[in-house]
Amino acid sequence: MYQVLIVDDEPIVKIALRSMLDWGTLGFHICATASNGQEALEMAEKYRPDLIICDLKMPVMDGIELIQTAKDRKMDCEFLVISNYEDFNYVRTALVLGASDYILKVSISPEELTSQLQKIREKLELKKKTQQQTQADTVEESLIHQGRHAAWREFFTHKSYPLSDLLSITGTDTSNLGSLALCEISFDWYDQQMETLPSTELIRSTLKNALEHFNRRRIIFFSSSNTLIVIPEEELNAHQNTIAGLAARIEQLFRYYMPLSPAILYQDGIANLEEARKTYHRFQDLLELNFYHMFGLTDAAGLDTTSTIPAISYKDLAADILALPKETCLDSALERVSEILNACSQKNVLPSRVIQYFVRFLDELGYHISGVSIASHDQIVERIECIRNAVSQEELSLHLEQALTTFFRPTDTSAAQTEQYSSEVLQAISYIHENYSRKISLASVAEHVGLSSGYLCRIFKEETGVSINAYINNLRMTHAGELLADKNSYIKEVAISVGFEDQLYFSRLFKRYYGVTPSEYRAGGASSV
Repeated sequence: MYQVLIVDDEPIVKIALRSMLDWGTLGFHICATASNGQEALEMAEKYRPDLIICDLKMPVMDGIELIQTAKDRKMDCEFLVISNYEDFNYVRTALVLGASDYILKVSISPEELTSQLQKIREKLELKKKTQQQTQADTVEESLIHQGRHAAWREFFTHKSYPLSDLLSITGTDTSNLGSLALCEISFDWYDQQMETLPSTELIRSTLKNALEHFNRRRIIFFSSSNTLIVIPEEELNAHQNTIAGLAARIEQLFRYYMPLSPAILYQDGIANLEEARKTYHRFQDLLELNFYHMFGLTDAAGLDTTSTIPAISYKDLAADILALPKETCLDSALERVSEILNACSQKNVLPSRVIQYFVRFLDELGYHISGVSIASHDQIVERIECIRNAVSQEELSLHLEQALTTFFRPTDTSAAQTEQYSSEVLQAISYIHENYSRKISLASVAEHVGLSSGYLCRIFKEETGVSINAYINNLRMTHAGELLADKNSYIKEVAISVGFEDQLYFSRLFKRYYGVTPSEYRAGGASSV
């Protein structure tokens, strides 16, 4: 018999639950009841119940605190919560904390309660079987699992990693693997300026929830920002599902449990593991296209990127503009830039190439335009640094407009050069320079300055022309380039030393900023437009 503890501050509810069913025939026994969370904890310590059925709103200690405290005390029991219609936020929190399910007070019936208990009993029986399995080789099995996961990660990350090594280490049999489907889940933490990041455990458990019915699948966890799912199409077909349907389910769960949504790319019809690796690397390029528009849920089949800027070279563009009458240069330049940006968006040109193109375009203008004042020159240099760190097409357009205006109508912006930053913005800049190598957030900068996050964001961007997040990343990328000059340094060490725990995201941002990967940059390689 599985032991049940019922917790509710209303005696009539406890009586109703006791008398509603023949608990014994369902494999349960009510060992005790309690009127609030505090009493329930005392009873739980004494009786060690397998299931706690609890109300969410109770005096002394409510259901949410009860679940959290039981979790903190490592109590190995399931929770079924009772709620009212207006308690949805409480229910959501309870489910995130690990409650199995919920039932509404107004609609509790023997049939619904029986159905819930049957599902929980199956879960308890599975847990019991798992606990009964031998624990003698736990450490060894854990190491084997870690080694296998590392092999999968290395195979997909590095194009040169031999397939034979993967198969040998993981014991994967490819003879009946069939065609594959891939689904990548990517969170852009830094661009979204998250103050509190969801835990990696929550990400893992959410994905496992979505994949609980699939036996033949592989979750490859690269980092908190990037996870890949590999699943045979036969497995999807066996459950009458598709990779599109699975991806939609994953998106739905993340929307439910988190305050932000990931970019999700998926594709099926992939012939083998070698092709799956190529598809994964293509996914990495496609994720860069968030620069133009947020991806959301996207079928990657047929999508591709290019490194070729449409229509015209940066030198020819500069020459065309400089050949125009001076009074029309600015308007013509802005119009041409807008046309090229829109063409790049339509052609899926890699943002790193677009940024590099416009940096070189501005350098070309600077080479041919004489008489630029020192103040204007400094402002153009600052805009170019902002362009290198632009995280969206909109931001790139803004900085290009400011740079071109400084070139062709310097008197319009000279007043802005004489303005001093406010004391709050200067404090924020000082704090960022002192702490960029550590994990800092918008919230920590705002707290140091003594302003709200929203207000500081607004005045910082008004005065500097860039967001706090862009300023931090710009500083980090500058120092990362300096550190990579040491060819003996490890890329992971450089990433950590400039404040990035996620090496994959660091590499992605570095390529956007410099136009090449960290490895290519350190080797002295340079891509040309």
